[in-house]
Amino acid sequence: MTQIVIVLLMGLHTSTGGYEQTTEELIANLRSPIPKTRLEAARKLGERRQREAAEALARVVRTDARADVRREAARALGLIKDEATLPALLAALSDAHRDVRRAAILALVSFYIETNIEFITAERRGWHILNPFLSTYEATIVEPETKVDDRIIQGLLRVAQTDGDLSVRRAAVRALGVLRATHVVPQLGRLFMGYSALRVEILKTFMKLDDPRAGVYIIPLLNDSDADVRKSAVIAVGLLRVAEAVPKLLEVLERPRDEETARLALEALARLGDRAAEPIFLQNLTHPSPERRRFAAEGLARLGDTHYVERLSLARLRESDRSVRLALAFALYRLGRREYLEAIFQELDGGLHAQAAAYLLEVEPSDLYPLLRRGSARARRSVVEALGRIGSRDAIEHLTPLLRAEDPELVNAANLAIQRIERRAASPRTRPRRVGTPPKES
Repeated sequence: MTQIVIVLLMGLHTSTGGYEQTTEELIANLRSPIPKTRLEAARKLGERRQREAAEALARVVRTDARADVRREAARALGLIKDEATLPALLAALSDAHRDVRRAAILALVSFYIETNIEFITAERRGWHILNPFLSTYEATIVEPETKVDDRIIQGLLRVAQTDGDLSVRRAAVRALGVLRATHVVPQLGRLFMGYSALRVEILKTFMKLDDPRAGVYIIPLLNDSDADVRKSAVIAVGLLRVAEAVPKLLEVLERPRDEETARLALEALARLGDRAAEPIFLQNLTHPSPERRRFAAEGLARLGDTHYVERLSLARLRESDRSVRLALAFALYRLGRREYLEAIFQELDGGLHAQAAAYLLEVEPSDLYPLLRRGSARARRSVVEALGRIGSRDAIEHLTPLLRAEDPELVNAANLAIQRIERRAASPRTRPRRVGTPPKES
């Protein structure tokens, strides 16, 4: 009997030796005269994600005298996700304290996505450009066709336009990118006249939104006096494939302010694959810089001119740099030599994984089907992800068997890819992001 009592008493304590409070007690503690008690209650209620606490937490967000308590309550509401508390969080976007406003931004985004969104309020040091082909990018943006409450979008847009704290405005701009707020592209474009740091954030958000309509706002920034803005703009027009930017990019490449800007301009031109840049690609195919040779090969790949097959084949035989050899394999594939897809597939297990995975997005989907049945789990996951982005309904029958695979990550990747294809097929507004189809072999 004594042992039973001891066990029961131990069950009343947390692992840290503290009393395990009920939800009712924690809600009551939100009215405690002790600020630390209120703050801890808000934190624990958020961790429990119990909706019965939502109304009390919303009241704290609106009325508590302490900013740190209001901040913690806002975070908790983001975890609980009760739509009835949206008015309180939207009101918190105008809170007197910036930390509360930043917490409200995170909370509103958390209604739709939680993974890896802390970057929204992080202070970036130095120049950093998001790579849209990395898996971490996919985890920081909602899935296409996600229905986001327009009150949230409009609230975030207002903060981006008018908040008195630059860090809060940056956070709002980043949040709009995470929530795929493509319909506010014009409003964001009109914000470019502000601080250069905000212009960089808007450019990065444009990259996330993947909407070429942003091009008209980006092109004037290709010669911006701020180096970070200038480089971000060059990358953005390439990623968004803004064809109207080609003349300006050629000017940037011919009269670069520095070598990095020149390299970025060449990469952007390579993504666009415009005929006007053909002489530039040919000149750089033998450049001393491996990066320049790589982008030259990619540019020729996207031009689609099969007359360059022999020249690119000879270049690949002579090339010693692995990244350039991979780019040349991609170019040969795009120009009809489908056997070079194997060279791309092999690199999915190597140090050039990101580069090879990016090329898969420009492969004919039917050419990827046989690759689903062989290779490492990592390589197959990359193929699955590519099909999720570029595949049509035909790909589903090839992906379905992977739902019974032994590797759980492969199963989850296949499930996500099928869902993406189905959503895309059901929506006439979205199409697979493709750069083109390699020419047929003669």
